[in-house]
Amino acid sequence: MTYPQPIILIGAARSGTKLLRDLIATHPAASSVPYDVNYIWRLGNEELPHDELPVARLTSLLREQLRRKVAQAASGKTPYFVEKTVGNCLRVPFVYAVFPEARIVHLVRDGLDVVESVYRQWLAPPDWSYLVHKALSYPLLDAFGYARGYAAGLLLKVIRPQVRGQQVWGPHYDGIDQDVAQRTLVEVCAIQWARCVALATVALAQLPPNQVLTVRYEHFVHDPLTHLEQIAAFAGFDPRPYHSIDLTMVTPTHIGNGARRLNAAQYSQIEPHIAQATTLLEDLCPI
Repeated sequence: MTYPQPIILIGAARSGTKLLRDLIATHPAASSVPYDVNYIWRLGNEELPHDELPVARLTSLLREQLRRKVAQAASGKTPYFVEKTVGNCLRVPFVYAVFPEARIVHLVRDGLDVVESVYRQWLAPPDWSYLVHKALSYPLLDAFGYARGYAAGLLLKVIRPQVRGQQVWGPHYDGIDQDVAQRTLVEVCAIQWARCVALATVALAQLPPNQVLTVRYEHFVHDPLTHLEQIAAFAGFDPRPYHSIDLTMVTPTHIGNGARRLNAAQYSQIEPHIAQATTLLEDLCPI
């Protein structure tokens, strides 16, 4: 079966992947998968307690099922679709095995700013408007076990708000549940970002260079049009439609939030994790 050309965004949670996905999908040739669809990527592997799916678990039957369901989740029938599930940072070889023809855009943001944003997200109450809209697209019969666990976590956050920081938010790296029980929340957020960046960077460095484009969030928000043109050329479609879209909402406002909002004690806990992953990123994927 023939599917649209996938553009897969790989980026840690709170790195700007939603913004970039939505802007790419303003092009008439591209549609988007409008929500993270971790429940699709986890089909057949729901029993694993983390998102680090090994390629060995990908059968030919499961591969075809995932190709079909991810493509069907896109919002329109276009030659290209854009998908950005943040858990894919932890399983790039698995994702590539499903879509070996994909063009992969690797979005990287400063770790300190990401940790500050993720820390707030872990503690925030559920966004019910977003969750209701997402639930309407949920394939309940296909992923009932995943849905049950997800719903139970949400319910616990509502009836016991004090446990919000104890319920995992974002990508589940292997060992995150133990870290949540034993470490401070801000350190878990740093480990989560570092693990996503490290696994993604190492895996992407092994792929054909013509299939991977790295974009720095800080550069993108200062000049979004140039980067959208670059992404269009990389993916293989006409960049000119991006000239007519409104990009005034793309600003560098959030750059530096980590340094402004995290205190010295928090910084001392997260800095070693951020520094190690940042060094790896700069060595393997200079921007």
